[in-house]
This record gives sequence, structure tokens and C-alpha cells, in this order.
Amino acid sequence: MSGSRERGGWGLSKTAAALAALAAGLGTGVLLHRLASPGAAWAADALSLVGQIWVAALRMTVVPLMIALTLSTILGAPRGASVGALGLRTVAVFAALLVASGVLTIAAVAPALSLFPVRPDTVSAFRGESSPAHPAAATPDPGAAGGIAALLPANPFAAAAAGDVLPILVFTVVFGLAAHRLPGETGEPLRRIARAFADAMLVLVTAILYVLPIGVFALCAAFAYRTGLGLTGVLAGYAALASAVLLAATVVLYPVAAALGRVSLGRFARGVAPAQAVAIGTRSSLAALPALVEGGSRHLGLPAAGTGFVLPLSVSALKLDRAIEAPVKLLFLAHVYGVELSLPQLATFMGTLFLLSFSTAGIPSVGTVRSIPAYLAAGIPLEGVVLLNAIAPITDVFETLVNVTGDMAAAVIVTRGVRQEAA
Repeated sequence: MSGSRERGGWGLSKTAAALAALAAGLGTGVLLHRLASPGAAWAADALSLVGQIWVAALRMTVVPLMIALTLSTILGAPRGASVGALGLRTVAVFAALLVASGVLTIAAVAPALSLFPVRPDTVSAFRGESSPAHPAAATPDPGAAGGIAALLPANPFAAAAAGDVLPILVFTVVFGLAAHRLPGETGEPLRRIARAFADAMLVLVTAILYVLPIGVFALCAAFAYRTGLGLTGVLAGYAALASAVLLAATVVLYPVAAALGRVSLGRFARGVAPAQAVAIGTRSSLAALPALVEGGSRHLGLPAAGTGFVLPLSVSALKLDRAIEAPVKLLFLAHVYGVELSLPQLATFMGTLFLLSFSTAGIPSVGTVRSIPAYLAAGIPLEGVVLLNAIAPITDVFETLVNVTGDMAAAVIVTRGVRQEAA
């Protein structure tokens, strides 16, 4: 992860403010739950209303922000840009690592969740807070042909009004690719409008995220009032599961890099260890780049193309944590809410994440907002996503750790032929 530690309006880092709000909300909700008085019920209802207002404000930005970022990214790409053989190989390795990470995560986590029972009252509380626009009930499977056809909306505006985010995203990508082919004098006004639209949406999202601690506090207090200490167990269970899966993925990357990159486990471990130390201390993949370059050059013999092209590109573009943490969150929330996920839904979720990954916002925490459409399309209520996002600082160190390890593994795999030629 980026490990951003920008400060909020109260002089606290965003991570500290989110954790403090979560802890305060849990304590307040549990206290109101134990009081069990009319006044406590009134306070819980008031907090629930505040949380729902904040969620509604956040939800209204999801589709416009998705459209703005995707469209501006496509239209802003250089025309006629070519990618060399090394670039194509790098992109192919990135895609393979992301897909493999996502598939293996789903395969490992889905059966493991059966060992995590959720109390009926906790499930009822979560369902009671779910959004009417996104019920937890499973929808009939239209079949493969119907599912593919549904990605092409007959009426994009009707799809937007209904909240069908994936068809909107597909339409935006297709429209953006078509508009990108317009000549400069015709397409330039559209590019400016898309960029201005994206900038304006980022301003709005920044304002909503500014009061993130208030929204987290209110939501967490309302949930804890309904469940007592049950919510604490749910959050702790998710944090433990996500951290364990991320750590396991980090360990698996060692033999993968050794086998596909044709290096020994010891050499890879020595090469990536300094960057991992920086990642643990800073929670920033970007801050670990100098250590990646030094370790790759000194211990792994990476050529200039590896240290000067592949590693910087992987730090900025390859985020393995998204392909691991997001499926864990999806499966965990589906387990809590009782949402039945089919294989086409899981494939759609991962595809949506990959489509959204190329539109990178320039402010902290927007990545969290950008991923929301994937959860909504799978029938997961936004409130549950917000609550689990609030404890992201707990898993952040493991996310950064798997990212920098994946960055080095990608560089070793991509340059293995170059290193052999140079030997």
C-alpha cells in the first residue's frame, strides 16, 4: 500500500483517526447496548442516522468518480505510444501474478470461512443495517451468455439509475477507447472536460473523507449497540484472517520467484530483506524502492532494465495486496451477511477490480472508494465495506510486505533471460 500518513483536520494521521474512531464507536455502542434504556436506544438511533447520512454521501460519489477517473485516464494516455518487448513481458508477469493471487486466495479462504461461525444476532444486526438498494439475497444466475450480454447496457443512464456499476464501467471503457481515437482538435475539449470532471469529483470525495472518523464512529457505535461485543469479534476475525492470508502469500512468493526467476531461495531472501524492513517500518512501497534497487542489484544481479524500469513500474502499478485483500473482504462480508456468491459473480468481482485498477487517483483513501463498485455489484452492503476498511491500518503492514515482495519477484521473473545473457 501507499502507507499514506497525511494528517486530518484534527491534527491526527488518518490511520490514527480511523482507529481511534473505530475504538470509540465500539466502546460507545457496547455501553449503550448494556444500558438497554430508552435513552440509549434513542442515542443509538441518532448515531445510526448520522452514519447512514455519511454512507449516502459516500455512495452518491461512487459511480460519478468511477466514470470520471476511468474516462480521464483513458483519454489522458499518450496517443500512438508503443511498448517494447520488456514492457509487454512486464505487463504479462504483472497480470499473471494478480490473477494467480486472486484465484488462490478465493480457493483458500472460501472453505476456511466455514470454521468462523457468526452469532445469529450479529448476522441479524448486519442484515438490519444493509442497504435496501443492495439486498443480501442471491439473484438468479442468467447463465454465461446472459451474464456477458448484461455487461453491455441497452440504456447506460438506466443502468446508472439502477446502480448496475459493472455495465456502466464497461460502457465507460468502450466510450473512452473510442474517444481516444478522435483527432487532437476534436478530442482535446473532451479530454479537458473529463479531467475537470475528475478533479471536481476528487474535491468532493476529499471533503467527504475529511469526516471519515465521524462516519466510522457513528456506524461502528450503531452496529455495536445491536450486537454488543459481537462486532468486536467480527472485526478481530477479519483482521486475523486477512493478515494471515497476506503473510501466507508473502511466503509463497519466495518459491515462485526462485522457480520462475531461476534464483536460489537464499539469494532472493537476501535481496528482498532490506526492502521488507523498510516496508514494515514505513508501510510504504514507494519508500522501499531504493532498498529494492540496492538489494536487487547487489544480491540478485538485476540488470539496469530491472532496477531502472521493472522495479519502479512494479512499485507504482503492481499491487498484489488488492488481488488478495479484496477477495478476502468480499468472502468474509458475504459470509457475515449470508450472501451466496456464484463463480460468475466472483469472476465479475475480480474483473471489476482489474478494470478499475488502471485509474489511479491522486489523493489518499480514494482507492478505497474506487473499489466500492465491485462490492456493490456482488450484493455487499456499503456499510460492511466501510467498517472493514476502518481497520485497514491493522493489516496495512502485511499488505505493504506482500507488495514489495511481489515487486522483487516480478523483477526477477521478468529479467531472468537478461540476467542469463549477461552472465
